[in-house]
Amino acid sequence: MSRFTVVRRVLPPLLAAGFVLGLLEAGRAQETPAPDAPPSAEEPPQARTPYDVALDGVEDDGLRDALSQASALVGLTGDPPPSLVGLERRADSDRERLQAVLRSNGYYDARLDVRIDGTVQPAKVVVAVTPGPLYHVKTATRTLLVNGAALGGAAAETLLGEPTLTVGEAALGQRVVDGEAALLDRLNRRGYAFAKIDDRRVVVDHGDRTMDVAWRVALGPLVRNGALRVSGLERVNEDLVRGRLAVTPGAVHDPAKLDQARQTLAKLEVFDSVRVRLDDQPGPDGVTPVLVAVSERKRRFIGGGVTYSTQEGVGAQAYWGHRNLFGGAEQLRVGLEVGRVAGASGGSSNKSSSQIKNLPDLRFSLSFKKPDFLAVKQALLVNVQVASDQPPAYSRVVTQLTGALERPLTDQLSLSYGLTAERGRVETQERTYQTSYIGAPLAVAWNGTDDPLNPTTGERGTFQFTPWIPAGGASRRPFATLQLGGSVYYDLAKDGRYVAAARVGLGSVLGASLDQISPDHRFYAGGGGSVRGYGFQKAGPRNRFGEPEGGRSLLELGAELRIKVTDSVGIVPFVDAGTVADRIYPDFSSSLRVGAGLGGRYYTDFGPLRVDVGVPLNAPKGDARWQLYISLGQAF
Repeated sequence: MSRFTVVRRVLPPLLAAGFVLGLLEAGRAQETPAPDAPPSAEEPPQARTPYDVALDGVEDDGLRDALSQASALVGLTGDPPPSLVGLERRADSDRERLQAVLRSNGYYDARLDVRIDGTVQPAKVVVAVTPGPLYHVKTATRTLLVNGAALGGAAAETLLGEPTLTVGEAALGQRVVDGEAALLDRLNRRGYAFAKIDDRRVVVDHGDRTMDVAWRVALGPLVRNGALRVSGLERVNEDLVRGRLAVTPGAVHDPAKLDQARQTLAKLEVFDSVRVRLDDQPGPDGVTPVLVAVSERKRRFIGGGVTYSTQEGVGAQAYWGHRNLFGGAEQLRVGLEVGRVAGASGGSSNKSSSQIKNLPDLRFSLSFKKPDFLAVKQALLVNVQVASDQPPAYSRVVTQLTGALERPLTDQLSLSYGLTAERGRVETQERTYQTSYIGAPLAVAWNGTDDPLNPTTGERGTFQFTPWIPAGGASRRPFATLQLGGSVYYDLAKDGRYVAAARVGLGSVLGASLDQISPDHRFYAGGGGSVRGYGFQKAGPRNRFGEPEGGRSLLELGAELRIKVTDSVGIVPFVDAGTVADRIYPDFSSSLRVGAGLGGRYYTDFGPLRVDVGVPLNAPKGDARWQLYISLGQAF
């Protein structure tokens, strides 16, 4: 006669399914090993019984790994028991634990034989496993209950959808647990948020080596969104929170909408935590309140950083900010950057600029962001910048004021547009430019990566177009700058340890000749964020004084392999290339500067610390033979 094992529902859904199939016993094997016997009175407390353990009879690598991870004998080899009796007790505790693992993997008729040879040192433990035949699913039935009565026909099939456990597949415990979770998740996504397992039967037939699974699912009411209840606010306006929630009262419950609402609130950057969920119990006729619980972040913050390269020397920045200036999540940030503090020379050696060419670069910035300006998710950005810097190509003093609107079009695509005003003085050895421009920047950005600071998969793309109109000077002509950039990331091992990354950048200046464009609006290549191995602005044409001349077009290419040696340390071999030309499109006949090198990464919670050493492969005579770059974040 066939032998059957029948287990009914006695615990909450997922816990019970795991209990039925022996999952919990397996999962807790190493967390709660059985206590070993205490040392006898005749035995010194420090005495130990070291042993070796072998697992025999298992050919499937996956099953072997599962048994090894669950085994206290294997997991505690480095902590031997105080006596042979303790070793025997450890082996006894492993028997049921390993049987649970075998059952959860579909082997319900497995045999275990644990043999201990204490006559040798170290003691030898052999766990002989005879898995037996693999059991399969014979039937998997689902019954939908509405107000206690079974619902049949097309209506039930539509709600339940495709089977989550199929006949003929291996009778794996995790598949049963996952099938149950998928069934409840499917009903939740269709508006039945309070659906639950009313009864569960798992029957194992040892006669034909099969398993029958039967679920009875209590459907519960069709849930509709009720009143919004917001808690945890201190200084953030509640109207701002409510305006961001795309949860329509009276609409059928959609868990994706609640998750979207949570992400939308989190993007305000004023909350430490955001939780959006239904009330614990359904309301009358299924109309259930939606609860929003938040915790506000500290309003003020300060920070800073240091960068270094052999060409640009040491640089530092410090900033102070406020996350919620007026109660509407307005962000204010004031920053000061100092460049070329030591270790690098300045730009032009024009006599008129001789008094400032050896001073550090200074840049003061003030930025303000007002979220949900005139429309939900549309932000007003205002930036003021005053800079005095002397890169290799020129020396300049400039003031810029920019106002823009930024709006996400999708989760990955965003648009920004606005106006900018700029006034300054730019000097080279050949000429001095008095600049005064009005610009209208337009930018579209795509970000499909998994992490903004350390992407491992996905792609990024940017398009920027800015027409510039001179505000004075008869010799000036209007022009426009066009830039395109993109990068892709591919996780070779699917675990983030080997990531291939590549990028391309294109630029063009339209409408004016090179001498009619002030040097700070031309394109340059070279440096830590461009062509590594070359100094900043040095991978391009130069004038008769040996200074970078810049151009009207730009091409940049880069590729690297990001290898994690440990969870926190990595190495990055890379190769970069770039060219600048006095044409409106890249001139491939011009010299393409190529650099290569090796970098190191130290991964932190706030992004990777980067150290790159680059070597130019075809640098002009007299250039440095290598460059060192230190900064925060990946190169691209």
